[in-house]
Amino acid sequence: MSQANRQIEAHLQLGKRLHGSGRLAEAGQVYQQVLAAVPSHPDALHMMGVLLLQTGQPTAALGWIEQAIGIKGTVAEFHVHRAHALLALGRAAEAIEACHAALRLKRGNAEAHQALGHALTDTGDYPGALKAYQDAQRLKPDLPDVASNLGTAQHHANRLEDAARTLSRAAARDPRDPGVLVNLSHVLKDLGRFQEAEARLAAALRLAPGDPLALYNRALLLLLQGRFAEAWPGWEERFRAGAIAARGLTKPVWRGENLAGRTLLIHAEQGLGDTIQFCRHDFPRDGEVVFESQPRIARLLASRPGMPRIVRVGDPLPPHDLTCPLMSLPAIHGTTLDTIPSHVPYLAAEPGAVERWRTRLGDRGFRIGIAWQGNPARREDSGRSIRLEHYLGLAAVPGVRLISLQKDDGVEQLADSMTVESLGADFDSGPDGFIDSAAAMMSLDLVITSDTAMAHLAGALGRPVWVASRAVPDWRWMLERRDSPWYPSMRLFRQTARDDWAPVFAAMKDALMARLAGRDG
Repeated sequence: MSQANRQIEAHLQLGKRLHGSGRLAEAGQVYQQVLAAVPSHPDALHMMGVLLLQTGQPTAALGWIEQAIGIKGTVAEFHVHRAHALLALGRAAEAIEACHAALRLKRGNAEAHQALGHALTDTGDYPGALKAYQDAQRLKPDLPDVASNLGTAQHHANRLEDAARTLSRAAARDPRDPGVLVNLSHVLKDLGRFQEAEARLAAALRLAPGDPLALYNRALLLLLQGRFAEAWPGWEERFRAGAIAARGLTKPVWRGENLAGRTLLIHAEQGLGDTIQFCRHDFPRDGEVVFESQPRIARLLASRPGMPRIVRVGDPLPPHDLTCPLMSLPAIHGTTLDTIPSHVPYLAAEPGAVERWRTRLGDRGFRIGIAWQGNPARREDSGRSIRLEHYLGLAAVPGVRLISLQKDDGVEQLADSMTVESLGADFDSGPDGFIDSAAAMMSLDLVITSDTAMAHLAGALGRPVWVASRAVPDWRWMLERRDSPWYPSMRLFRQTARDDWAPVFAAMKDALMARLAGRDG
């Protein structure tokens, strides 16, 4: 090695030492000096990319790292950091390929397996992510965050007891890591160990008082227990916590102050059922309100009395002065269990559609509309959707007709041999969702569903609806109670053991027989 090359190498090592000690600005200056002398130095290019990735600039980082790979593509570490940059940009499928490239170069690269676990988690391949994290931990047990990653993957794979053990061990090894405590609390909550979950969150918040993820998870736990007043401040951390993607709107956020003639944009932020549930809240009257809705349910929402002007997501937004996420309204109103606006119906079916579906359904038998599948793209759907086969025993009750309200995902479970009626290919066809569902519900005697948007639709219409709920449900269904303060016409049937739906539907069958015998209204 020449004297000049030795000097460049020494300078690069200085940059890495500065980088490792957290002196990022100084490290960046050193890398730039190396690149001024050797513009195609692959290690300096790579380290510039790593530095930019650490400072929240993934697009720029990716460019530098890919330059390094173009010059020297045989270094596994370069591909691992390329995967991290791609993950930060939401390009998980490409990140998976980058991890595989790293592993072809260095099969035992624990960091590549860890990054692969992240990427597979982002694509919803939880079993694959679990194996990747197991491989990473086996290869390098002290790899930062790998135990927490593994525990979270076990959680995603519904191996809750394993996840609790893994994360408890991780918390014992590093009791000052608030992230591990937050992850452990989430698992404990799903195991029904609520006091322990709250204690872990309290410990996390002592270590990191303003941590948005800890505050948000604490809010979810409090809401589940009906402790609304305590929960709302943390609920407002959902965007900073990364649980909900921020819209990036530039106008100030409305906090409940007088509009004084200004225009407020209220925008939907999560699923269709969430929008149906929370559009009930009062809107301010001392200015103009514009409501941005998912396109599929804009027509349905227009039936709400007093609904402001509706614009559809994707259409140009009208001029406005303030913005407000829809699901911040209960916090703004200081909603408690006693003040939930529970008057129903607050949505209505279209009369012409009601008449059409009344004719098609007829008046024969006790008509039960059923829905079993939610949005499979959402991680929590694995605990909310239920196989159709669990519903079939209800058809054995004399006089009962089961009528499918399912659209798109889940309809593949229907078979010609099943005692479930289909409403045809034209049911809820076209761009407007739930118009036919709402109309059909007006001629049904009962709706039975898992935790899907259909539950919210039936409740908002004031129709009798039974909901099959998992042992530890989404926060809005809370704990133990058979009714819902959100929907007076709803009855909840809860699991008594995790993942066991058979007793739930046996209880429904008994309740249905009692109802038809006139013993239960």
